[in-house]
Amino acid sequence: MSFTTDVTVSLVSVQATSVTASTPGEVSGPAVRVTVKVHNRSKQAVDVSSAVVSLTADKDGYGIGTTAGKPIPLQGSVAPGSTTSGSYVFMLNPAKARAVTISVNYAAGEPIAIFAGRTA
Repeated sequence: MSFTTDVTVSLVSVQATSVTASTPGEVSGPAVRVTVKVHNRSKQAVDVSSAVVSLTADKDGYGIGTTAGKPIPLQGSVAPGSTTSGSYVFMLNPAKARAVTISVNYAAGEPIAIFAGRTA
């Protein structure tokens, strides 16, 4: 999705997976890994450190963000003409072949990209 800010947000993948807890507070189980790409076509660097990605599912399901599964969120600044990506993991049971809506706010105060589809 392109914005009037000359920033393009796209989803690289939305994959059902299973994660294993490795630290206190994490939970093992079915999850969805979302990989997001941000391309900056503007003339100024764009800070994506405050990016917020969320996931909702059919049947009133909500993806709960987790550190299990080793997500790598968007971070730092994206130079003009450059691209960066990040991944987010959401606990969701069941996760496979599920209708989901993913929202991406790449920076505070900027437009929100909304994508709908099914997990692979």
